[in-house]
Amino acid sequence: MRLQGPALSLDGMVFINDYPKLAELRYPGRTAIVGDTGALTYRELDEASDRFAGWLRAQDLPVGARVSYLGKNSELMFPVFFGCIRAGAVLVPINWRFAVPEIEHVLADSESQVLVVSPEFADAARSACARLARPPRLLVTEGASGESLRAVLFEGPGPAPWPFNPDAVCLQLYTSGTTGQPKGVLETHRKLSIARWMEVGSPHWADWHGGDVLLSAMPNFHSGGLSWMLIGLLRSVTCILTADPSPANLLALSRKHAVTRTFVVPAVIRTLVEMVEAGTEPAPPLKTIFYGAAPMDVPLIQRCQTLFPGCMFAQYYGMTEVAGSVTFFPPSEHRIDRPERLRSVGALLPGFEMEIRDPQGRPLEAMQPGEIYVRTPTLMLGYWQQPGATAEVIDPDGWYRTGDGGYADADGYLFLTDRVRDMIISGGENIYPVEVEQALRQHPAVQEVVVVGAKDERWGEAVCAVIELRSGQNVTLDELREFARERIAGFKLPRQLRVVDQLPRTATGKLQRGAVRTSLARA
Repeated sequence: MRLQGPALSLDGMVFINDYPKLAELRYPGRTAIVGDTGALTYRELDEASDRFAGWLRAQDLPVGARVSYLGKNSELMFPVFFGCIRAGAVLVPINWRFAVPEIEHVLADSESQVLVVSPEFADAARSACARLARPPRLLVTEGASGESLRAVLFEGPGPAPWPFNPDAVCLQLYTSGTTGQPKGVLETHRKLSIARWMEVGSPHWADWHGGDVLLSAMPNFHSGGLSWMLIGLLRSVTCILTADPSPANLLALSRKHAVTRTFVVPAVIRTLVEMVEAGTEPAPPLKTIFYGAAPMDVPLIQRCQTLFPGCMFAQYYGMTEVAGSVTFFPPSEHRIDRPERLRSVGALLPGFEMEIRDPQGRPLEAMQPGEIYVRTPTLMLGYWQQPGATAEVIDPDGWYRTGDGGYADADGYLFLTDRVRDMIISGGENIYPVEVEQALRQHPAVQEVVVVGAKDERWGEAVCAVIELRSGQNVTLDELREFARERIAGFKLPRQLRVVDQLPRTATGKLQRGAVRTSLARA
């Protein structure tokens, strides 16, 4: 069975390069980004982007030169991004959580010629550069003396003329590296622009207006965080950008700036709900909470609807290799009277095709689980200088092998099971950890849970639940099993239990199943 999203219309599409200028023409003087250390109007963003483009051209860099950025969320990164596009360069955001050898790998692999770095990571950057045969030129974002990015953006010369090529690579995002060294995903200006335009064509975005205020705490080196900011800039709204993703800070910023839209992961939503429930201040005036990485369970949605009356919820499922989202689960589907549908991650966005395939690559019918394949005009060009790795995931017909497991219902809604490699085979039965986690997460003592397979002499693999407890709570394996027995089949019940102080998470707050599995194997 092949699924197809709505027709994609590119009539009137705005290229990312033009976001600041378009907003300036429509709303002169409107604030574009409020960061932790400063703010930029759309005019200032446009002019600063031109100045950075001019600075890059003055360095006599070749077309396609890589410009790395190492720093936490800051309003200063966006003139760097737009400036790279305008100068024919390629932005390479670096995960600021990386250790020095990982930073060195990205710089060497991308062959970066410029590294923009914030002061707190300058020492790590210098250490990484010292190990390179051809280190990039360092440009610190802030500095009391000498050249700095801030000086370039607000005091530098204007741009040098440069022919604009929409099909040139403009962004090289590195994957998490969970299956080896991080790989550079190549995205062109046109593909990124189409990815953001897809959402404009959806009727679910019709209620956005110029008075909206967007909040972003997702890291900008990540596809989700960068895409969310671009979604706001395309709509010419004010974007509140912070490097502090703590729920307390998100609540404070939401109240201070009257935030109307935000994007977080369900684990953060759960903590926000608990803080509002325990506090005395009213909930912020949110209109929509967008989320990704996992569905929300029914009890959490019920609590959200009570605390945030009138607030809508919408979910994305996507990946770096397709420049963002694949499916969208709209507010209209967040109905607690349809709990089965709430486990879905939505239906295809415009322009996407999808097939669920068996291990031999044959398409499956509705409700049959397999591996998710997608085809889209936003698909990456490939992995930088890795044709073999690219060929492993993109077939000659342009289908991308996601590595995610799932199934589609008769209405075209996608349900995730797990990464294909994460499936647990116990006693010949296939068990999807996500399904077990959804059941265990409803226990009142469980704050968060990751389910993995543990070696077992009798069953081959046994279901192991690794949990964080709520404050002051405790639970036994037998109690968990009895609780879950009413929700899932007996063969899916956990046979082992590990309690940890804190589960490992990515910079976006997503739980790291691979790290849990590795830790369990070492125990």
